[in-house]
Amino acid sequence: MPYPPANTSIACPFCRQPITIQVHQIVDVSEQPELKQLLLAGRLNSFTCPHCHNTGALATPFFYHDPDQELALLFIPMNISVKEADQQKMIGRLTQQVMANLAPEKRKGYLLQPQQFFNLKTMVETILQADGVTPEMLAKEEARLNFLQELVDTTDDARLDDLIKLHDADFDLTLFQLLTSALAAAATDRQRAEFDRVQHIRDRALALTTVGQKIKQQQIVIEAFTANPTRENLLDQLVAAEEAEVREALLTMGRPMLDYPFFQALTAKIDAAKKDSQAEEEARLTALRKEILTTRDKIDAQTQAVMESKVALLRELLALPEADLDKTVKARLGEFDDLFFEVLTQNLQQAQQSDPQAFAQLQKIGDAAMRAIQGTQPPEVRFVNTLLQIDYPNQTKELLERNKQVLGPEFIAWMEGLVGELREGGRTETADRLVQVIDQAKEIAGLKVSLK
Repeated sequence: MPYPPANTSIACPFCRQPITIQVHQIVDVSEQPELKQLLLAGRLNSFTCPHCHNTGALATPFFYHDPDQELALLFIPMNISVKEADQQKMIGRLTQQVMANLAPEKRKGYLLQPQQFFNLKTMVETILQADGVTPEMLAKEEARLNFLQELVDTTDDARLDDLIKLHDADFDLTLFQLLTSALAAAATDRQRAEFDRVQHIRDRALALTTVGQKIKQQQIVIEAFTANPTRENLLDQLVAAEEAEVREALLTMGRPMLDYPFFQALTAKIDAAKKDSQAEEEARLTALRKEILTTRDKIDAQTQAVMESKVALLRELLALPEADLDKTVKARLGEFDDLFFEVLTQNLQQAQQSDPQAFAQLQKIGDAAMRAIQGTQPPEVRFVNTLLQIDYPNQTKELLERNKQVLGPEFIAWMEGLVGELREGGRTETADRLVQVIDQAKEIAGLKVSLK
């Protein structure tokens, strides 16, 4: 069974106000796999101060257990002074908790001698190496992160541009993904200055690096298509695109439009080039048609394989005892994406009319998946999601009033930023609902309400 966190009272390291946070003293991968992801992301035992809204993570001892890898690790922060006798008592207590939670046949000797770590970085490296991440891979990742930090620390724009140009070869898709992840983290933690800084670095890297130029060109083409998603525009963008990666991205987005009328239009272009004696253009368009057909078949095969994996996952979950559902869902959290929920919705619609028992089981799977996903989200995100799910205006008002202490200007500004993101993503109805909630929050907090 999962290990419940303990409530611990501390003084906020930023504003020194007393706060209560939840601390996980045992991270058992088999019971709560989401805690491993929080640990690797540096967010285990993290908190957001309700007074100053700064975020941090509490350095506190904890026991890490992975039965599949037979790992028993104990982290004791260097800045915590623990007497040898007390340390042994703590190790014994945590070990006994883990042992007591295991079936007798799983109580193995490695648990009696946990490896002790005083440096969290070294502990994380041990976990990653057990997962098959080599020291060379870790060194490369560390070098990439160090370079990213150097970019963030470089405040002079001329020096920043020189640094980016000098390391043109180091800017690959992975580094741009790290920049995007850093932007998402800064937005989630409402660190506006850091968000602006990383955004500026990403913009300069897009403008000055070889890979950045390719990404930027791809963005321009994709935006041109999404602004006018028609067969004619798709064909025009494919004909104009010079990079194979851009054409594949267009084809992935425009797959539903690759029908008979689309190929009729492409064939008409080929015939027109032939009629005008443009042999080179005819050959280019003919090669493009062959590329489109090959890419379409590849996309369809990949989609089918992924779809079959989601159907197989759903069948596996349906066959589980209800007591094992939450545990299994958490262990396979990374597989729950939009496609899985699409498969789940289709099955729910079919079962609603013909099989009430299957319908109830499918609902439980959906609820378990949503609980697991929400459990990995920061408290602020969970709070906003709850506000969007409950009834407006009565229930939202009641929840906002109970959490009035967090409704500061920074939190309100962060929610207003979410409105823009929702609108950009086409979720207009959700954005409108959030605007109503924000106005409620402003009224409760005594802030200026937006004009309707």
